[in-house]
Amino acid sequence: MAQLSYHDVFWFVPNLIGYSRVVLAAMAVFGMYYEHPCLTFVSYALSELLDVADGYYARKLNQCSKFGEVLDMVTDRCTTTVLLTYLAQLYDSRVLALIFCLIISLDISSHYMQMYSQLITGKTNHKQMDQNAHWILKAYYTDRKVLFAFCFGNEAFFLLLYLNKYLPYYALYLSVPLTLAAFPISLIKNAIN
Repeated sequence: MAQLSYHDVFWFVPNLIGYSRVVLAAMAVFGMYYEHPCLTFVSYALSELLDVADGYYARKLNQCSKFGEVLDMVTDRCTTTVLLTYLAQLYDSRVLALIFCLIISLDISSHYMQMYSQLITGKTNHKQMDQNAHWILKAYYTDRKVLFAFCFGNEAFFLLLYLNKYLPYYALYLSVPLTLAAFPISLIKNAIN
């Protein structure tokens, strides 16, 4: 195999997926602020589903990189921040706005501290855990099914909160129970943060 240059990392398959997530997130933002809920829902949901794909292909193709890891983490933080900020505006509630601001702060700071602490201890990835790490953190960061379930439930909860504001009344019979089912998952995920 030929020696890779620094610039080759930008063309890794998982990073190309990451760029498409950024474009989809931008489309979701456009959809939010121009009140196109279908565009918002589809583009945001696709961006989140591609979040699973970029990690899978990074491991499968042996294309893990610091750039890809940071691209993934920053995209995750930005998409969630934009959605929560919009939800605070959409629901027009000071209490919800405060809760969403706290969740944003917790999300950004906890991921930064996790990444930084792993780097200063010599780990190559923010998802590597010591044997002494709390069992919940180990399960969250090392079992991909657990991580997927919590991340999916969390994003589904917020995205359903968005969608519930635009759905016709009869559709809420399905949407509201799904939102309520996703709520405890989101709550636990944010507690783990």
